[in-house]
Amino acid sequence: MNYRNVLSAVLLSTTFACLPMVATTAHADEAKVEGPEAHNRELKVGDKAPDQYKRDELVVADWKAKGLTPAPEEGVSQWVRMGHQYVLVQITNGVILEIKPES
Repeated sequence: MNYRNVLSAVLLSTTFACLPMVATTAHADEAKVEGPEAHNRELKVGDKAPDQYKRDELVVADWKAKGLTPAPEEGVSQWVRMGHQYVLVQITNGVILEIKPES
């Protein structure tokens, strides 16, 4: 009976020790998601954009040259390029505020 308890404890501890490796692997796959190919649904004003569009690296910095209006509140929303369109996205929650076609 003592042998079973020890064996159970060893099996459980090795299982729990492997969990962080599984979680790390799943997170590494997330970092590879790029562009509109990552989602298979049409987005419209009021929908939530995928999280990658809330990040700074996808911001359209030269929004004036693209014929876009300034974001209503600096630091709260930003223009990003999504496929062949420019999308104004709230940074905090990813809600789409406006969609403009690429000129």
